[in-house]
Amino acid sequence: MGLRGDQFAAVLTASVADRRVLCDLLSSQAGVLEHNVSAQVAARYKRAAVDHVIGLAALARHHVPELEDRAGQLAAAVIMSIGAVWTHARPSEAMLAAYRADPSLAAYRMDFAAGLQDMLTTLTAGAVARALGTEPVTER
Repeated sequence: MGLRGDQFAAVLTASVADRRVLCDLLSSQAGVLEHNVSAQVAARYKRAAVDHVIGLAALARHHVPELEDRAGQLAAAVIMSIGAVWTHARPSEAMLAAYRADPSLAAYRMDFAAGLQDMLTTLTAGAVARALGTEPVTER
C-alpha cells in the first residue's frame, strides 16, 4: 500500500487545497447546511452526497486496489476529514492572538494541506490494513 496510499492522499489533498468554497461547505455541512431545510431538500442533498462518496470510493478502489470493500468507508472519512481539518486550520482571531502572545502555542497551529495529507495518509493506511486483515489487535 505504501507508495500508492501516500500518492492517493497527496492527490486528494492537492485537489482540495485551493478550493476554499468547497472546504467551507464541507466544514459546514452537518452542523449548518443540513439544518433548517425541508425534508425534500435534505433528501436531495443526501442523495447527491452519497453519489459523490460512491464516486470517490470508486477512484480510491481504482488507485489503491487493496482497499477492496473498505473504499466506501475511506471515502466518507475523507469527506469528513476535509471539513474537520479545514475548520481547525482556520483559527479565530482570538486563537491567532493567543499564538502571538504565547509562541509555544503556535507549534499547535495546523497547516491545512500538511495536516490533511497526514490525516488522509493515515486513514488510507488504516483502511488498507483493515481490508487486508492486518490491523493491530488491541486488548479491551
